[in-house]
Amino acid sequence: MKQLASILLLFSVLLFSACIRDEALSSECDITGVSQQWISSLPEGFFTATPVVRNRSVTFMVSDEADVTALAPLFEVTPGATIFTVEEDGTLLPLSPDRLIDFTMPKTYRVVSEDGAWQKDYTVSFERPRPIDLCDFEDFTYNDDGSYQRLLWRQTDGSLNANLWDSGNAGFAFTGQGSDATAYPTVFVSDEQSINGRYAQLRTLSTGVFGTFVGMPIAAGNLFVGEFQVKNAVTDPLHATRFGLSIVRDEPLSIEGDYQYEPGSVMTGAEQPTDVDACDIYAVLFEVTPGDFQPLFGDDVKTNERIVAIAQLPDGSKRDAWTHFELPFVYVSGKSFDETRRQRGGYALTIVMTSSTGGAYFRGAVGSTLKVDNLKINWKNS
Repeated sequence: MKQLASILLLFSVLLFSACIRDEALSSECDITGVSQQWISSLPEGFFTATPVVRNRSVTFMVSDEADVTALAPLFEVTPGATIFTVEEDGTLLPLSPDRLIDFTMPKTYRVVSEDGAWQKDYTVSFERPRPIDLCDFEDFTYNDDGSYQRLLWRQTDGSLNANLWDSGNAGFAFTGQGSDATAYPTVFVSDEQSINGRYAQLRTLSTGVFGTFVGMPIAAGNLFVGEFQVKNAVTDPLHATRFGLSIVRDEPLSIEGDYQYEPGSVMTGAEQPTDVDACDIYAVLFEVTPGDFQPLFGDDVKTNERIVAIAQLPDGSKRDAWTHFELPFVYVSGKSFDETRRQRGGYALTIVMTSSTGGAYFRGAVGSTLKVDNLKINWKNS
């Protein structure tokens, strides 16, 4: 009852804040997006994916040929806030489309709230990610406050990329159920069940009183190539997951790896009383427009008309022992891989893993656990 009372108090505060917003200056100071007009003004093929905006960082993924030495990115911020660049000596300069900046190294931007009482610094960087090859889940970091884990992908050049993979852990943080970083749906584990080092462990967990209150009683463990937008986690959960931030430099043939799966015993949101939970592992190759990257979302990641090919685990039932899988890309009827489109940066790819195949619609069993290791994409010319 104490937790429920706290939640009701929180909602009351939010409602009261909304009522007086018109009369008081805003204290919010966030970068909410990047100007699409500025993105479209750059040459075709400059960007290889949509910008990734996180709590204190903005990352642009660009091609190897992109010149990042003289750029003036324009950002969208919360209403009333002001954005500045932070110079090396600490001087603040208002954002200007006429002042070109060298992004060979990351730069710091500061957003100051409308009321002047709050500020937040963002690291803005331009990266040249390598295509996905092997992911063994050995490297991870933590989010800004250290509450949950985030996967670091070691690229072929040895560098660590924090902006390729994401999970729904940030949404689970709202529930108050994550007592520590290992109590979240998606974690990276090394124990007696490891094949070699760490593996990804995805678990379907209860979201407690908060989740029940908002109609989201479970959270399936998930890990995907893309971006989780926490601002949509409660209001529009199917669009909180933005799939497909990877560049495609060759035709993908298959994905492979090793997995274990143990379904939980009691289904939530089951369509039939006899339903048993199942895991899901799949990859999707889809078309994008260079310079206007549009991801796939939770409600169309397998059905969007831009999908070209899908590689999917055919059976997500229980697997007691580590089991190897290799899933070929099967092309959608009438579609084929177009080398000319690839050269223009016209393809994106996502990989998705989840402990409950119906987790996006809050169907699944608490305790369902999927373990994945040694994930690899096989490319045609490698």
